[in-house]
Amino acid sequence: MPFRINMVKARAIHMAEIRRVRNAQLAALDVPFMRAVESGDKDALADISKRKQVLRDIPQTVDLSTDSPARLKAIWPGELPPRAT
Repeated sequence: MPFRINMVKARAIHMAEIRRVRNAQLAALDVPFMRAVESGDKDALADISKRKQVLRDIPQTVDLSTDSPARLKAIWPGELPPRAT
């Protein structure tokens, strides 16, 4: 009997991986953000703030609604670095 993949769990696992990578990207922007605050660089602050907001919005904007494990695996937000395969 062939096995069935629980797509609800697969989507949750995939989103957890997206969030893990997203969180690392957010943390990497903290130091440049603080440097911009300290130097009063309003342009850098605006740019970093915008980039951070895009990263924060990923869980609400990425669509994982597929019933195919292969298609689910292929879904990866372009705002994040490519996955290591």
